Amino acid sequence: MARKKVPDTAQAAVLLRARRRCCICFGLNRDTTIKQGQIAHLDRNRENDTEDNLAFLCLPCHDRYDSSSSQSKNFTVAEVKNFRRELEKSIEVAFSQPVQFGEAMTARSPALAGQYIRVGAANDSAELVVRVLPNGELRIFGTALWGTNSEYGPNTGTLDFIAQLDGNRAVFEDRLFPDSEPYRATLIFDESALDVEEQYVGGYFGMNVSFAGRYAKVT
Repeated sequence: MARKKVPDTAQAAVLLRARRRCCICFGLNRDTTIKQGQIAHLDRNRENDTEDNLAFLCLPCHDRYDSSSSQSKNFTVAEVKNFRRELEKSIEVAFSQPVQFGEAMTARSPALAGQYIRVGAANDSAELVVRVLPNGELRIFGTALWGTNSEYGPNTGTLDFIAQLDGNRAVFEDRLFPDSEPYRATLIFDESALDVEEQYVGGYFGMNVSFAGRYAKVT
């Protein structure tokens, strides 16, 4: 029996939202590279072509998603939908940045806008998105994970703040409790990279979660 084709309108909507990025690769490793892939039916019912049931997956992830194994826990529908939501949000942010044709921007702060991924991590991951507001301030938000290989899922932490750019630095400070030491994150921009330094991180996020490290700019 021939495989039923996903309607063209549904295919176009899924591909445009994903920009041919695999949401499982993004959800696990913050991989934003373009992939060869297919549109997967998340409930594994090929008759259900509603857009909420469809996701663009690279070929290896699609094979893994559709396979069954008694030895390891397979991806759940809710998990992949969450990955898809995270990917689409990041794409929306990245593609909302102004496109520059001709002479490159010379202003410092607009050049900082984009998505940054922490490099060199094994069992954790982190990403930060930098947007430049009309008044020149930076809005910085993102997610850090620890224990990405954990059977019960990773611990998570989020940042979302607005800061002035002071030279090549932006600082976020907040107290978990009125009498506690303030958590501080210092972001240091360096060409197409970003360094994050932290103070008093213990207890501010989930266990072992941290944003500290070197980030590469990917968009």
